Amino acid sequence: MATAIARRAALGALIAAPALPLRHAAAQALPPTISLVVGAAPGGTTDTLAREAAETMRERLGRNVVVENRAGAGGNVAAQHVARSAPDGGTLLVAFTSHTLNAAIMRQVPYRPLEDFTPVALLGRLTASVLVVGPSVREADLAAFVAAARARTDRFSFAIGGVGSSLHMQTVLFRSALGLAGPEVPFRGTAPALLDVVAGHVDAMFAPLDVAQPLLREGRIRPLAVTSEAPIAALPTTPTLRSAVPGIRGAAAWFGVLGPAGMPAPVTAALNEAIGAAVRGPRIAERLASGGGEAEALSPAEFRDFLARDLALWVEVARLGNVEVQQ
Repeated sequence: MATAIARRAALGALIAAPALPLRHAAAQALPPTISLVVGAAPGGTTDTLAREAAETMRERLGRNVVVENRAGAGGNVAAQHVARSAPDGGTLLVAFTSHTLNAAIMRQVPYRPLEDFTPVALLGRLTASVLVVGPSVREADLAAFVAAARARTDRFSFAIGGVGSSLHMQTVLFRSALGLAGPEVPFRGTAPALLDVVAGHVDAMFAPLDVAQPLLREGRIRPLAVTSEAPIAALPTTPTLRSAVPGIRGAAAWFGVLGPAGMPAPVTAALNEAIGAAVRGPRIAERLASGGGEAEALSPAEFRDFLARDLALWVEVARLGNVEVQQ
């Protein structure tokens, strides 16, 4: 009995103990410093997620992990840099949706999104954007809005807060599902697009949840639907888009980590394990939840399949909406 109690006590101590650095050979083969290259400026979601992951990677791998911001060309500058780096696990790309989306909407990108990279780990997805309307729309709810749009397909205009963005693609999917012909009004960013919806110059828009929230709280815009599969805590009474448009697909944004092509599988596995520990922790989950997303850990093979499906979706939607962005 005493031995059993001692074993249980030892097991409890192990469970409660802080995570120890990985000590298998693959982790020890990593360079002394690992660079997480972010194709965006400091302070945004991608940068924040990279810094949260870096902290856990230092603890788990026993390596110096630094974040390097290389903004430019919608993430293409950072992606090209990592694709040309040595495949030793020392230079990794913290990628976002543009990694696959750019390849679908640009005539030329300086990398191949699948072939030139080793998928390491998914960090999470932003699954919930919100369809908002301004004072120019009198319909009270999603069902009435959809009915009015179907009755007169050119009635509503849609603001695009960035041509070629995932929210632009969500707009294409929605308009296509309803056969809408009203104008798309492009803007250089989400903020000016929302301001024109608030002013009543444009009728509707798919907006990031965290950006739309202040205007929603002030009552300057109204939420008609969320794009997630189920209602979300931030807008519990707002229905899902699928409740009125069954079968419509969502255009979710994502964040993940990739290395150059040809990284050894054991090195990739060690990195995946360390990043997975960060994904399963509270900080990344909280950061993603604030924007209507969720953390999600995948194996390298699962992440590769995810990227292939994502690229195929963007190619299809770009063709559907005739979306092409000049570099």
